[in-house]
Amino acid sequence: MSDTITPAARSTYDVVVIGLGIMGASTLFHLSRRGLRVLGIEAHGPLHDLGSSHGQTRIFRRAYWEGEMYVPLLNRSYTGWMELDDASDDRIALRTGGLFVGPPGSRLIEGSRETARRCGIRHEYLGAREISRRFPAFHVRDDAVAVHEQDALMLFADRARLSYLSRAAANGAHIWYGQAVRSLHPEAGGPVRIRGDGWQLSCGATVLAAGGWIGEFLPEELGDLVTPMRVPVYEFEVDRPRARDHLPDRFPVFLYEDDEGTLVYGLPKWQAVGGGLRVGFHNRQLSPQNVNDARRPPTDAERMDLWRTIRGLLPGAQYTGRGTSCVYTMSRDQSFLIGRSRELDGVFYASACSGHGFKFAPGVGDMLAQLVTDGESAIDLSAFTPERFRAPVEASPY
Repeated sequence: MSDTITPAARSTYDVVVIGLGIMGASTLFHLSRRGLRVLGIEAHGPLHDLGSSHGQTRIFRRAYWEGEMYVPLLNRSYTGWMELDDASDDRIALRTGGLFVGPPGSRLIEGSRETARRCGIRHEYLGAREISRRFPAFHVRDDAVAVHEQDALMLFADRARLSYLSRAAANGAHIWYGQAVRSLHPEAGGPVRIRGDGWQLSCGATVLAAGGWIGEFLPEELGDLVTPMRVPVYEFEVDRPRARDHLPDRFPVFLYEDDEGTLVYGLPKWQAVGGGLRVGFHNRQLSPQNVNDARRPPTDAERMDLWRTIRGLLPGAQYTGRGTSCVYTMSRDQSFLIGRSRELDGVFYASACSGHGFKFAPGVGDMLAQLVTDGESAIDLSAFTPERFRAPVEASPY
């Protein structure tokens, strides 16, 4: 899949990307497409499960309840996902539509609807009867409403990551697995020197896409702005007579908000990958996670907490007993940190995806490549710099 070398075999690169989750993989591809000499370094294997990018599926949506400031990056990412899907032998993105269900006036409903209207995103506003008729797997209260985004996608996460890495390698990128970067050291009059266990190298620029580890590289700049959090993820099967209703043509990717503001996400079954429905809380059951420790699987109490929330919504779902945990790298306001380091010359970074970042990878990777090569990006990223924390901001309720 890749030209795997040690950094000692080539002392100087135009750019080194540290961390090859989905953000790093996308950035590596976009840099390589510009003809740069690039190296990607990953401390673990190509499909390790210690970060935030592993697994079968993810949601892509643009009717973003979180705010329209995200839409330019989402539009660029939508184009990128379509390009990656067209260029790949395997399915990367599947148009399932997105169903965002909640009580009238809830932040999910009002935010999704407002973003869709203001940004020209194709959508419908549905009442309870229409939800049940068109999507029979969902049982909703009589007063429930939904925003249906027709062009929302189910992304195939591991495939997407591997596809970006394969395409980067085809462009001449070098990739090194299984070697952790230990430190970055400034050099007088030049960029940083990257050091690992028994090796070091210099480069023109460095991109940090290290997820929950990013605070270890820029402790003064980002250390107190990011908090890695453990988040359980669950797998459900469906009763056989109703299995057809839970496949992508009848079961869109979904978000559900209850009366207390709890937010649940879910994705349909898919024949080409194992397992059933993937469901989890977005804003609940988060607990601090040391990124160097093992990820604890869901407990029975956590499983029952989720089941009580969704059993009325998805009566055909049956818990399989299978579950895992991933990491949300959370910022203070649950939004991105993207920019150029003030501590270290020639170092750029993207992190703190806060549980909603995977879908942005094509856009973020492209913008990072532009920042590195051009000094600026086509999309305004000022809302995502750490500078925003110098002034008080209203905390998200999620």
